[in-house]
Formats: sequence, structure tokens, C-alpha cells
Amino acid sequence: MFSSGQDPYDPDGTQHGGGVPPRGMPDFGAHLDALRPDAPLPGKVALVRVLMFVGGACGLALSALFLMGLSVSSEAVAEAMRQQADAASGQSAEPFSDVETVRAMMAAMAAVTGVYGLLSTLLAARIHHRTVGVFWGVVLFQAAAGALLLWSLAGDYFAVIPLGFAVMMVVHMFSREARAHYGLL
Repeated sequence: MFSSGQDPYDPDGTQHGGGVPPRGMPDFGAHLDALRPDAPLPGKVALVRVLMFVGGACGLALSALFLMGLSVSSEAVAEAMRQQADAASGQSAEPFSDVETVRAMMAAMAAVTGVYGLLSTLLAARIHHRTVGVFWGVVLFQAAAGALLLWSLAGDYFAVIPLGFAVMMVVHMFSREARAHYGLL
């Protein structure tokens, strides 16, 4: 230190908490902090991770329910279908044609929800790894889920809710702090 108190190695007074950035230099601190190896998950990425864990758990639970439905005997399913047909006889609803069609649909729904739940849980568990593959894996997975939900929106208007979540997760992954966290700025 000089007798004046000025540090010769810090002429602007910014190294030891002076608070004033050097002239002509923008403040990159917030975005460069995301590049530190020990940087915490940004808030938007943490939200995507939580939503993917919740969606994965729901997908696995739905898959288990469909598999439980497949464990019911064909005779019990046929009896339930007859009861539904009797109850809907006065309405314009058309019942399914046979038990095998119902079982095939349940198997397909178990597979779709199970694969979604498994992939969502796997990606959510790996989202804290700061690799470009994880970033693009999450983005492409949510984009594919959104496309499937958009396709199903023609027959089911309640699909707009998970579609909104999928779009929000893609937008959050493309946010500035998320891209900085994965080194994509």
C-alpha cells in the first residue's frame, strides 16, 4: 500500500470490494458466475427439473394404473363394457367394439406414459450435469412431448394444460441464465 492508501495493483479500487467496475467494461458478473464449476442451478433450470420429476412420477403412476387394468380378466372387462353400454344406451355415445381393442389401447397408453415417465425422471436426475447433451436432451424431449400434446389437442382440450407446461419448460431452458449455465452463450 502507498501512504495514500491506494493499492498499486488495484488502481481503480475494484479488486477489494470497491464496487465500481472499470470504465468501459460492462458488468458481466451475473452471466460469468453461471460459468463457475461450482455454480448452483439457475432458478429456471431448477423449476424445469422439479416439473420434470413431477411429470415423470405422474407418468410412471399412470403407467402402473394402466398395467393394473391389464391384469383384470377379459370376462370382467366385457361385463364392465356391457354395463357401460346399458348406461349409455340413451345417449349418442358409441361404445368400444370389443375387449381386445380396450386391452390394446390400455397397453399402448401404459407404454407411452411409462416411457414418458422414465425419460422425464432420467433427464431430471441428470439435469444438474452441465453438458450440452443434457441441455439438448431436455429441450428435445419437452419439444417432442409438446408436439404429441399439440396433436392430441384436436380431441382433448384438457391437453392444453400439460402443453403449457411443456412450452414453459422449453422457454425456460432457452433463457439466458440457463444457456449460460450450460456454456451456450
